[in-house]
Amino acid sequence: MRMKACILVIILAIIFSNCSNDDRPESTIVKPTSISIVKADGTFISVFDCVNPSEKYSVLIKVEGEGGGPVEKSVVEYTLNGELYSMTFNRVEDQMNQITLIEGENIIQLVATGFIAKVSYVTQGEFELVE
Repeated sequence: MRMKACILVIILAIIFSNCSNDDRPESTIVKPTSISIVKADGTFISVFDCVNPSEKYSVLIKVEGEGGGPVEKSVVEYTLNGELYSMTFNRVEDQMNQITLIEGENIIQLVATGFIAKVSYVTQGEFELVE
């Protein structure tokens, strides 16, 4: 009887020692790789483009996934001209948020990484320049 109890304890120990958290798939974490100011359709603004006040512009955050399992919901914070905003990522895909440019320098920055993008919006009579 004592031998059966020892064997039962050993079997239970083996069964429960194999059930660990390491068996769960690793989750994928979304990491931002860059931030840019783009036109509403996603095209980049070049140094030679003029900012048209009637056009719409967006912040584009490019991301990549780190890990191999299901995507973990991630919030990426950024600032636009000193004001804090955020985007929530449920998948590993780039996202855009519409913004309104102000006259003068417009600065966007990823809070976690410090990546910065700038666009200058200057009114010169009927023309507006991007620097």
